[in-house]
Amino acid sequence: MLSAMSSSDLEEWHHFYQTHYFEDALLDAHFSALNLTIVSLVCGENDLTAGHFSLLNPHTIEEPSEPNDEQIMAIAESLPGGVRYDPISG
Repeated sequence: MLSAMSSSDLEEWHHFYQTHYFEDALLDAHFSALNLTIVSLVCGENDLTAGHFSLLNPHTIEEPSEPNDEQIMAIAESLPGGVRYDPISG
């Protein structure tokens, strides 16, 4: 990447990162990875990621909702050979 960068691009990059530090994100990544390592060693949890421990980008866990009858029937119809039977009126 640096070999394709011109000297003016490098100078712009230098000025940008003098005012916009990325240390916060780097520290957050290191500490969330450290917390993940400690919790996985102590508890043996395998379904956690470093995003669960991030302070800057918190990981929100959404509870799966229960499908209603129409959704269940649509899923059954999408299966190979699935046919929806309606009651016969009459």
